[in-house]
Amino acid sequence: MTGVDTNLSIDSRRDFLRALRRILRPIVRLMIRSGIRYDEFVDVARGAYVESAIRDVDKDAPRPTRDQVARTTGIQRDRVDHYIESNVPLPSGDRIFARVETEVLHRWYTDPRYLGPTGAPLELAVTSPDGLGLKELVAQIDEQANPDSILEKLLQANSVTRLDNGLLRALSRFFIWPGEDALRSDSMGYTVARMIETHEHNLCSRDPENRRLERTVSTDRGISEQLLRSFHSFARERAEQFLIDLDDWLGQRSLSSEYQNAQRVPIGIHVFFYVEPPSDLVPLATLVRPRRITPNVNGGAR
Repeated sequence: MTGVDTNLSIDSRRDFLRALRRILRPIVRLMIRSGIRYDEFVDVARGAYVESAIRDVDKDAPRPTRDQVARTTGIQRDRVDHYIESNVPLPSGDRIFARVETEVLHRWYTDPRYLGPTGAPLELAVTSPDGLGLKELVAQIDEQANPDSILEKLLQANSVTRLDNGLLRALSRFFIWPGEDALRSDSMGYTVARMIETHEHNLCSRDPENRRLERTVSTDRGISEQLLRSFHSFARERAEQFLIDLDDWLGQRSLSSEYQNAQRVPIGIHVFFYVEPPSDLVPLATLVRPRRITPNVNGGAR
């Protein structure tokens, strides 16, 4: 299809499919734990194929026909029509306002209006006639967000505490949600998508100066389990300070009048710690129960 580069070599396709399976393993593991069946996943994948074949073409390329979308994706034409007509190629529930909580903390820690003489965040009232209460802060970020719900999440995440005098004190500029619910799934979706989009950008960029930051530190031989906890604590401390420095840099400039009328581009930095799972070298046939031999009326066994 016009605007889509499908000229991958056989080796490149094989390598990419191998990488794709590696990416899917932890995702499928989460789906199985969540009770999501294969047919449900296929429905989502088909929708993503149709949406990408339509949206992710070159800006100067002509709009594709439905037949072109079907040929490019390998999806039957009637299924292509289904996703286009339903206008929901991907499930799109209500937007979860995780970004509001993080933006509240960002402004609370960087906006001079919310900082004391020493640069520490001021204690805020829930609402204030001078417009500097938490509810007013939430409204500045998103008028549709429910400030009571935002405050409740900040309290549950221990990012904020309520004092005896009714004021609110910021405890951490990080919003780390403790529950295993839709908020974590929403965050996972955005995190993984951003990571892959960064890799895609760097893979397709011919100009080294245009490539985005993508760095990894790892050990060739690993470390002992006794050192794992210590290294994790050390890495968390250094990473948090690194992110605080970036947050301060963004806060100082995003509020500057010099950039108020400029086109806004959502950006960010993700930092995460990983531990490689054990290598999967054992044949699958040895990990499942032996096949049950039952007589076949036509002869043989099954």
